[in-house]
Amino acid sequence: MSVEVVSYRLSYRGRPAGTQVIKTEVAGKVRRMEAKAAFQGPLGNATVVQRSRSSAQHHHSIRFSEETQERDGKRVFDVQFDAAAGLVKATTGPKDVATVPYIRPYRDPLSLLGQVRALAGESVHGVAMLGKDVAVQFVGEIDLNTALGDKRAWAYVMHPGGSVVYVDTQAPHAILKLTQRLADGHLDSLIVSIASEPSLEGFADDAGKRGQQPRRRGRRRQRRRKRA
Repeated sequence: MSVEVVSYRLSYRGRPAGTQVIKTEVAGKVRRMEAKAAFQGPLGNATVVQRSRSSAQHHHSIRFSEETQERDGKRVFDVQFDAAAGLVKATTGPKDVATVPYIRPYRDPLSLLGQVRALAGESVHGVAMLGKDVAVQFVGEIDLNTALGDKRAWAYVMHPGGSVVYVDTQAPHAILKLTQRLADGHLDSLIVSIASEPSLEGFADDAGKRGQQPRRRGRRRQRRRKRA
């Protein structure tokens, strides 16, 4: 299946603040996502890349990572949700590993957006994320003027935090606008384009997760030497 590629323009307090691209691929029961934001201007210069692997139907996360590149270096945060082992393992470095019990079907920031796209004008409460529960409140429909023309959108408010997600009422229900509340103002992500591409770069072990199995080598049969 092709990869959906949605591009956004970022603005902070009305000033240009960079760009963001969110890619989504659904293969069988698994949804893979990547969000790459390049910040500039009022928010400084930084690149943040998030990757997610989650259940396409139930939206719980299987793995999530976030890599932040700034002037002073790079920070990496990686979380694996292992339901079979009953553990959540968070890593920020080779020697910085923490584990907590896996007791609920946790979402990550990207899989939560995937779930919001599927709500179709409904609210949902008690969504489990690490450290908090999230409620997604449907507050009505709104008309938005976008780079793709006039659109009708479902509006959802996220609690806690107060971020607002606007989802196209028409399939494939792309996120048209996302408003995040920051300490000194609002960061808006406004849709610019929707395209597609053939493949999506994921985690290093994604190839194995997609059903590629190593070739099995059988024993070589030794040939018997004929006696003279």
